[in-house]
Amino acid sequence: MSSDEYLTASEATECVGLLTMGLDTVELIIAFEERFGVKIPDKDAGELYTPRRVTDYIMRTTVGSGMSRDEVAAIVREVIRETTSINDFNDDSHFVDDLNLD
Repeated sequence: MSSDEYLTASEATECVGLLTMGLDTVELIIAFEERFGVKIPDKDAGELYTPRRVTDYIMRTTVGSGMSRDEVAAIVREVIRETTSINDFNDDSHFVDDLNLD
C-alpha cells in the first residue's frame, strides 16, 4: 500500500479484528478452516470465541448442512484438542479467558 492509499472502513474493521486475536486463537481458526474446508472471514473469526459459537457458525454455512449439530460439535472439540492439547473444556469455554489461548 502506498502512502496515498487508504483502507476502506470494512478493511479497517477486519484489521482490528485480527489485531485483537492472539496467535493461538488465529491458529485455531485456521485449523477450523482446514478441517471444515471453509474460509472464515476475519470479521466473523473475532466472534468465534467458544466451541459453541464455532459449531453454530459452521452449522450456518453450507458445510454444516450435511452434518448433524452433534457431528459438527464433536469435530470442533477434536480440532481444539489437536491444536491446543487442551482436553478439559466445555462448549461454553472461552478460548482466551478459560483456555488461556492468546
